[in-house]
Amino acid sequence: MLKLFHNLPSFEYLNRRYGPWVALALGIVGVVYMRRGLGFAPVAVGLLMLAWIGAEALRRLAPAASSINSLESVPRWRRLILPAAGSVVSGLWQDVLFYLLPLWWASAVLSSWNVAFPLALTSMALFSCFEDHWRDWVLKRPIVHAAWSAVVLFATLVPATALLDIPLRIALAVSAALASLAITITVWPRLNLAPTERRLVAVTITATAAILLSWSAPTLPPVPVVRIASGTGTAVQNRSLIGATDTFPEGTRQVYAWFAIAAPVGYRQKVRVEWHHEGALAGRALETEVIGGRPEGFRTWAAHTAPAAGRWQVELRTDSSQLVARESFTVR
Repeated sequence: MLKLFHNLPSFEYLNRRYGPWVALALGIVGVVYMRRGLGFAPVAVGLLMLAWIGAEALRRLAPAASSINSLESVPRWRRLILPAAGSVVSGLWQDVLFYLLPLWWASAVLSSWNVAFPLALTSMALFSCFEDHWRDWVLKRPIVHAAWSAVVLFATLVPATALLDIPLRIALAVSAALASLAITITVWPRLNLAPTERRLVAVTITATAAILLSWSAPTLPPVPVVRIASGTGTAVQNRSLIGATDTFPEGTRQVYAWFAIAAPVGYRQKVRVEWHHEGALAGRALETEVIGGRPEGFRTWAAHTAPAAGRWQVELRTDSSQLVARESFTVR
């Protein structure tokens, strides 16, 4: 095995041994110290396009150097350039994925199903650090790479469309449609179809993706809407929660649910407060609107009069049923 590694270019050897841990360290540093925010989303889309084009170029150049035994027959410039170019391409994916993690996790509610997508992005970010495995399992498989690219592109387009101040459900549909269209265009050369049939396939896949993601919106975090703070208490004064607690004596006159929500400047999002008693919806939901741009967050609240004994949950959801925040309390 050591002899085999000595036959590799020094860059490739160092990259195999230390590259994953360097990439992971840089990704963690980026998450902790480089909060680039929503304004970077259009740039991230551009980086994805470069990564996508770079991956296609590598696939065209790499076949002759696909095995270690054939390296001696490959021109020296290709032996030097291909590993470095592959690292640049995987680095672009890593940069975008680690940029996305704080955005999606900030909007997720840890006790809900909407953490599934941020978890998937985290897994993809970690896997992309192991460049050799990423090349073998993703880059060298065009269909897998197209699906990978579409997921990352969708995750990047959602915060990018937030800058346009469009409703979340529409943002999800548009992002899904664009990402699926990109997949279709990528795999077109491998489809033995007539031009008319290709267009029909593209329209069908794009429309299906838009409808599916719009329908499944409740399973996704409401990027870019973020819960800053929330709680339940006995009153609200000067927009602040009074008597914060999660346990109330039976006969309490009113219980208040209070939320502080952050969103981009000028962003407006309709939300509703739902009360659930022992798992069942209790009363009518209160509908209001969150307005972004306030450093302390947009504060909103609702009250329930004379709550019955038992376990309660209060949920703040968008008009597309995406969960923004959840609070629980008990009356006994």
